Amino acid sequence: MKLKELLKILPDKADATFEIVEETYPTGILVKNILANYPRAAEYEVILLDAGITTHDGKDIPTLCIEVSNVNQSVIH
Repeated sequence: MKLKELLKILPDKADATFEIVEETYPTGILVKNILANYPRAAEYEVILLDAGITTHDGKDIPTLCIEVSNVNQSVIH
């Protein structure tokens, strides 16, 4: 599944830990901001979608763990 397809079905205000495996470290982000910050990732394949917990100010917050990969992407020049 492409990232843009997954993001259509997830709540905009959901917390996520997002990573482009070959390019970035995991980062905390709202689902609605992923494509704004990483527009090139829209066509990348989702390789992991998992539930997780992150801690902020001593509180546990449910989060989605989303990893995408650009390994199988062809670049057109």
